[in-house]
Amino acid sequence: MAKANIRYIENRTGNDGAKIQRPLFHASGQITRQEAYEMIDQAIEGSTFFRVKISPDPVKEDMEHDLLLREITEKTMAIEEQLGKPILWVAAIHDDHTEKRHVHVLAVAKARLLPAKEMIQTATDACGAQRKELDLARTLREREQERSDAQWERQR
Repeated sequence: MAKANIRYIENRTGNDGAKIQRPLFHASGQITRQEAYEMIDQAIEGSTFFRVKISPDPVKEDMEHDLLLREITEKTMAIEEQLGKPILWVAAIHDDHTEKRHVHVLAVAKARLLPAKEMIQTATDACGAQRKELDLARTLREREQERSDAQWERQR
């Protein structure tokens, strides 16, 4: 079942039915499907596999489709300290078949539950902080452009 989930998150078809192969990643960067399978095969006996979906609000957080979903995923999945146990995960960004960009994650841990409320709050906080940073950067670029335009007009 876990390997089927890896195939799904990597290869879900796009809106037009076309086959799309998405890059898989984990905490240390890009990962191949084979490496993801090895993670599954080497899971500690008694581990549980969790499917997690990280989906920023398309109206309040990701209205410009510019949030760095990989960074948000890494922050959200950094829950080992809260869990008190190691957690391994692999993810893929789905930003091509719906207006709601999201990330599918397969996590494995020797735990019965993941701290869902904490993960949701972490993802929400990460999205909000990124939105503020991106909006501030855009505002600064716009102001700089206005200054540049005004200076150019004065020189004419």
